[in-house]
Amino acid sequence: MGTYTLGRLAKQTRMARSSLLHYEELGLLLPASRSAAGYRLYGEQEIERLQAIRSYRDAGLPLSAIRELLAEEASDPARILSRRLVSLNDEITRLRAQQMQLARLLTAPAFRTRRWTHQQWVGMLRDAGFDDEDMHNWHVDFEAGDAPAHAAFLRALDLPADAVANIRLGSRTGQKAASQPSSADGRTSP
Repeated sequence: MGTYTLGRLAKQTRMARSSLLHYEELGLLLPASRSAAGYRLYGEQEIERLQAIRSYRDAGLPLSAIRELLAEEASDPARILSRRLVSLNDEITRLRAQQMQLARLLTAPAFRTRRWTHQQWVGMLRDAGFDDEDMHNWHVDFEAGDAPAHAAFLRALDLPADAVANIRLGSRTGQKAASQPSSADGRTSP
């Protein structure tokens, strides 16, 4: 490959020059040398280091953890990666709670800018990654938090009265409703 100037490295890697300079400022990616004119020069070792940095960034590691991983004295790199893996679970849990709350907000009359059919509602939740268990838990939480609003929302989906009663009963008892309308994809859903 040879030697790269900062501009050529940025172009080759499709990274912004400012990002590469920021990595230098943090001590993550230092030039191998400088040209007689003072240009930063990068070689194979720096290219490999940059690939590692990008790989760690793609995995969601903060730059501080990457600096720790790349440090020569990093005594336990697996600990750093496993710590991030575990922290992702906490982030996923927080994001799922936010997702549930957003779905709940969409049921409020003030946020209903469109009239949902049952199939559209279930389709939107499925597109958001909800599975049957998630939808059931959402109904359980909604029923426990505001039973009249839950009933009103289910009726607004134009569900038959027996389906509304069945979903609400399942939400109160924690059991999935025995007979549920079909979702947009042909599966039954809470």
